[in-house]
Amino acid sequence: MNSAYIYLQIYKLFDKHTPISVDCGELCGAACCAGDDCGMFLFPGEWEVYRLLSPEGFRIECSDLTYTYNGNKIRTPLLVCDGKCDRFMRPLACRIFPLTPILDKDGNISVITDPRAKSLCPLAKTFYMNEYDEEFVRSIRKAFGLLKKNKQVFAFLQEYTKYIEEFLRFFN
Repeated sequence: MNSAYIYLQIYKLFDKHTPISVDCGELCGAACCAGDDCGMFLFPGEWEVYRLLSPEGFRIECSDLTYTYNGNKIRTPLLVCDGKCDRFMRPLACRIFPLTPILDKDGNISVITDPRAKSLCPLAKTFYMNEYDEEFVRSIRKAFGLLKKNKQVFAFLQEYTKYIEEFLRFFN
């Protein structure tokens, strides 16, 4: 699979679809981009985009989130930024923030408000799912419906869902 190409195509789904119809970063002073360690998980294969393009202002670190694929334990890469970036170079996790995909009990994609976002994002604190732009939510479902067909992405999403569910226990 040509991961970089696939992710670059998926990114296009979010060029016009955002959580709300205005730049939500203007509402909160881009709180999601503030701080010394602003980082987002890279989904399996997504690191290829950053390896090939090498955009300025980003570095890749290893996170503590691991998953098993083909008998190998894989540490999820974390893309860390300096707080300012070219909007079109953002990783998928940034493009879909403050929402996130998880797997339901049948292995289907569900889209929820990321519980980790509730401590910093006004939208995550106050919006119900039906208040987000409908096309934005649909684009997330479409993107991850396609991505989960890849066995490695599916393995990641299984572990990621458990990870998010731990946060849900404290934030719901």
